[in-house]
Amino acid sequence: MANKLTRMDVVLEAREWLGTPFKHQGALKGVACDCIGLIKAIGMQHGLMDYDPNSSEALSYANYSMMPDSRRMREALSRWFVSIPVTEAQIADFYFMAWGREPQHVALITDHGIIHSYSGVGKVVEHSLDERWQQRIAAAYRFPYFVEGA
Repeated sequence: MANKLTRMDVVLEAREWLGTPFKHQGALKGVACDCIGLIKAIGMQHGLMDYDPNSSEALSYANYSMMPDSRRMREALSRWFVSIPVTEAQIADFYFMAWGREPQHVALITDHGIIHSYSGVGKVVEHSLDERWQQRIAAAYRFPYFVEGA
């Protein structure tokens, strides 16, 4: 059996995505990705969640807009990830963040801040979690792999 994946392994993998161009609904390292594409691709690559992109359930959520419906996004996140209190979020968990009034964005938590595919700069970036970004946090999620007893 392979060595157990650590939270830092997930962060190091996410860092390999830095500079990947932003593209709505993309999920291919070095080529194109959006915010949830980054999270899903890392999760699928490392078996961090039970997700089959070809399942009818996954396909029912696949056709989302650039400004996704917050309720539907929360529903999908709750299906494949574990909702946790924001105060318990740690490295390799991710935040569900708001643009305007509604959360519509996800960002992986790192030891330096967050990594996310950010359309505002057109690529995957890592930066600190300053007050402006902290105010956007609406919820937090964890990969099922990192839940005790999973």
